[in-house]
Amino acid sequence: MQRSSRIVLLLIAVLAFASITVGAYADVEKCFDNIKANVYVPDAKVRFMPDNVTAWFARWNILDNAKKSIDVTYFIVEQDIFGMSMLGMLYKKAKEGVNIRLMVDARGTKGLTRKFIGQDVLQELLKFKNVQIRVFNPVHKRLLALFDDLRKITASNHDKIILVDNELIITGGRNISKSYFVDPKDLPTVYRDTDILIQSKKVADQARLAFEEEFNSGGIFKVYKDMFGNADGMARHLDLAYTTMRRYINGSGLFKTPIPNLSKETNSLIEKYNAELTAYKHMQHYASFRLFQGERSYPTRLLDKNSKNGPRNDITSNLAALMDAAQSEIIIQNPYVVLTDTARAAIKRASDRGVKVIIHTNSPMSSDSLLTQAMFIGDWRNILKEMPNVSIFGYKLQTKLHSKVFVFDRKIAVIGTYNMDPVSEQINSEVVAVIKSRPFATQVALRIMEDIKFSHEYKIKVERDGTVTTVYGPESHSDKKVIDRLNMLQKLQWLRPLI
Repeated sequence: MQRSSRIVLLLIAVLAFASITVGAYADVEKCFDNIKANVYVPDAKVRFMPDNVTAWFARWNILDNAKKSIDVTYFIVEQDIFGMSMLGMLYKKAKEGVNIRLMVDARGTKGLTRKFIGQDVLQELLKFKNVQIRVFNPVHKRLLALFDDLRKITASNHDKIILVDNELIITGGRNISKSYFVDPKDLPTVYRDTDILIQSKKVADQARLAFEEEFNSGGIFKVYKDMFGNADGMARHLDLAYTTMRRYINGSGLFKTPIPNLSKETNSLIEKYNAELTAYKHMQHYASFRLFQGERSYPTRLLDKNSKNGPRNDITSNLAALMDAAQSEIIIQNPYVVLTDTARAAIKRASDRGVKVIIHTNSPMSSDSLLTQAMFIGDWRNILKEMPNVSIFGYKLQTKLHSKVFVFDRKIAVIGTYNMDPVSEQINSEVVAVIKSRPFATQVALRIMEDIKFSHEYKIKVERDGTVTTVYGPESHSDKKVIDRLNMLQKLQWLRPLI
């Protein structure tokens, strides 16, 4: 009798444990609801933006219509026509009295942040009292970290946020340069990336907090107005970049030079911008652009992660939780797959439960990062061996994959700046938008599946003795010189935590 009682109690305990375990993986939508980082907004209007030109037009639209405030933070702002015209737009809005805060990263935006050279452009904006500009984590601010933690020096502001009038937000993978906004029909080597546009005052509050935690952090460098005046006044450059871009995207063509009554230098500058824009034939339809085209509202929240120099990380654990809650499918589209222990363990748990995991990433012929690709080609076979429900696809187009997107059971979509590597998990600041919606998540998933059509699937065969044979891998379709270089770089495993 006593033995029977023990068996009954044991069965009850097993069933209780099983119910707890199943409950933990019950539903990605409940997982979304239970995220503790902030309160989700039930009715934020969202627009999915996988198209380069649309992503540029959306930025131009919300900036041009700003009435009160603009907050902008980017890892990279190039001094091409896109970077200069955006800064020209900020210059125009500053003259109109709009409050502007701009932050760029010291590593990603070297040209604009160098003293006595690039800062002339930023200092031109600082003629207005309603403008604040900061550079994130310049090396001279972190020299003591050489004796403490090198990651504090390498930490970057990888956030990409435009926040307008505390209501409209754009975030995602794109930086500010031609590589992110030109139609691939005009420039085949541009990036394939993903952004999201959100309209919501409450989500805007979350974006503003993410912005301010980095903008007000201890490692920033404040840019000040040059007390002696800029050696080369940049107002003309900014005005012309803005005006030339506006004219061109509205379908009015390029300025015909030389323009009478303008100096030789000014005409030369117009010709420079003309020369850039003339190649971009597929971005002259802004006049017909509408910010929203029937998009619906969905439950949305923004998750933030500080750089190594701050304490917050609301992204990593919640992505792992969503992986643990997934029941049927996880889709990961990411340019840099160098799995950390946390990410690898979460994907393995999903695979072990029978969840189908699709990883879409760069191949050696599409990647812009040799080191991350070297680590990936050293990992992919073991990933497939350990996780039989994982499929890996390497992009094969000239366009470089830069999209950072996760889809869980086609119910939850995550779009942002977060890469699947140690740098995003442990070093850089990052931000992602999380949307609970079957229609929206399905739309995102279907776009990724379209990209996968232009990709190679990597496959292995596991022999009886446990050894792995490559059926089809990166070396099957890549230039031998590139593979040889990547194999050499694999020896630099000590760099893995910094990649």
